[in-house]
Amino acid sequence: MSDSGEDQLRSLEQAIMARAGELAQEFTDKASRQRDSILRDTAERLHIAEEREVLVAKADAERHFRRVTQASELKMQARLDQLRWEMVQTVQARLAERIRSLTSDRDSYRQWLATMIADAAERLPAGELTAEVNADDLGWLAAEWDALSREAAPDRQITLAENPTWGSGGIRLRTSDNRAQVDNRFEGRAARFAANIQRAILQQLFPAGINASARSGGPQ
Repeated sequence: MSDSGEDQLRSLEQAIMARAGELAQEFTDKASRQRDSILRDTAERLHIAEEREVLVAKADAERHFRRVTQASELKMQARLDQLRWEMVQTVQARLAERIRSLTSDRDSYRQWLATMIADAAERLPAGELTAEVNADDLGWLAAEWDALSREAAPDRQITLAENPTWGSGGIRLRTSDNRAQVDNRFEGRAARFAANIQRAILQQLFPAGINASARSGGPQ
């Protein structure tokens, strides 16, 4: 082979090697880019997965917190209901004691009845009035009704009903046509003062949140 042929062969080999090197570098660069892309995609997917796990964990924590909070609120409400019921029972028991104490003292009870008669007579419209008491009180009031009614309301004509009314004590006055009445029987007064009693109980349970005052006793 002539020198010219050998030179051409070496040139061809060099060209082939150079091209092979270029291709190898291209493949290397492409592989590197693909690797970087894969790593980025993987990292992004991991980040998304982590965020999803965090969101799921947060949602689970919030649900658990709500369940615990609701359970605590229900437990507290049940306890408050129990306390309110116990306090209502206490108030009712004390009211019954005050009623028994008042009715057992004839002079004090008569004076209180006179006060209630005067109050009702002042509030009711003009005209004849009828007074109603329970059977126990009717037995002793019938004999001294005229004196008591003149003492309590001298300007009003008040008739004591012959038939007793229900209740543990007190007195109810009504107009002859039954269009107006003032119920000062113990049960009637307790019903009117029920809201005050509830406020007094709530004031005991929530002293910082209730400003209104209320009286929780019996006859006044």
